[in-house]
Amino acid sequence: MTPPGAVSWMTGERQMWLLPQKAIWWPSQSLLMVSDLHLAKAEHFRSKGLAVPPTVDFQTLGVLTSLLNDLRPAQLVILGDLFHSAPNRAWQEFAAWLSDEFDNGLQDAILVRGNHDRAHDATYEDMGLVVVDSWTNHGVVLTHEPDDEIPKGTAIHLCGHIHPAVRLRGAGRQSVVVPCFVQTSTGCEAGFRLTLPAFGAFTGTHLVEPKRGVEAYLISESSVMGPVRATPHAGFSRRGRR
Repeated sequence: MTPPGAVSWMTGERQMWLLPQKAIWWPSQSLLMVSDLHLAKAEHFRSKGLAVPPTVDFQTLGVLTSLLNDLRPAQLVILGDLFHSAPNRAWQEFAAWLSDEFDNGLQDAILVRGNHDRAHDATYEDMGLVVVDSWTNHGVVLTHEPDDEIPKGTAIHLCGHIHPAVRLRGAGRQSVVVPCFVQTSTGCEAGFRLTLPAFGAFTGTHLVEPKRGVEAYLISESSVMGPVRATPHAGFSRRGRR
């Protein structure tokens, strides 16, 4: 079954679906992957007196709950930067959320440690997470950063960290920035590297430029479009490559 608005990526046992919710679904492994939730960031800013809405973490976890309910994966892998700040109330809220998901059928939750994941392993393990520096399955290696070292001969490298996005240009000076998945086939140790967008509702973005060897899958509210190989104009055809 094709998830609504998704684009198929790779084939065979490694066929995955790029989801408009900024996640990846790997059906043959019953595995859902997300990156860069940056939970607790809003709570941290609010503690400094900044007027950040307190609901952004609920937005992030609400989307993740919907995906877990729809896809029923056995495993959830978070590709780093689960939390943005030192422990605060949002950490406790996540622990309670994860406990509920285990009760609802999730079997494993794995955290691939990112640069913001600075607590001791025991802190995450007490929540029910398995903490690793990298994770490998069927020749697919998951790390947090694109530049992380991976084994030679890796077929596919999945990572996060940079929060990729593309600027769509319209008529005149009009433009809009949209998040994207970025596929790289040159300049990396793996056959292909795919960088995930930030899953969190309260994160920044880093603009990337599609070019030879770098393709982007653009994300709208309801669908993934592409791949595109050059800076797209607003309203480009989702069937063609530029």
